[in-house]
Amino acid sequence: MRSLPKDQTLIFPVGSVFPNATHFAASWKQAGETEPRGGMSLDFKSAPPLQIREHAKLPDGDYIVTIDIGEATTSPVSAPAAGPIPARSETSGPLEGLQTNIEWRVNLRGGETMILLAVDR
Repeated sequence: MRSLPKDQTLIFPVGSVFPNATHFAASWKQAGETEPRGGMSLDFKSAPPLQIREHAKLPDGDYIVTIDIGEATTSPVSAPAAGPIPARSETSGPLEGLQTNIEWRVNLRGGETMILLAVDR
């Protein structure tokens, strides 16, 4: 039964963490796989929504969620915050904007899963 697809909802609190986001992209793949099982990409002309909810039909299990967020800002760059240990979290600041890349390992069990976007800003 564990391998049968279930309704999964991934919740990304974009606007509450990145109020200046102009781009958001996420993809997810099952741990150990090389190709994503799904993904999404959004561009914002105004402030992003506080949360983005993405519905997917996926089997329960461990997944790697890769997130890319672009911001229109020239603010100084800060290091990622402590919290659940991300596999990768980087921030870089070109003059035209700020790009944040986050990779989390999450366990999906059906229902809703909040994907943290915490960085020390």
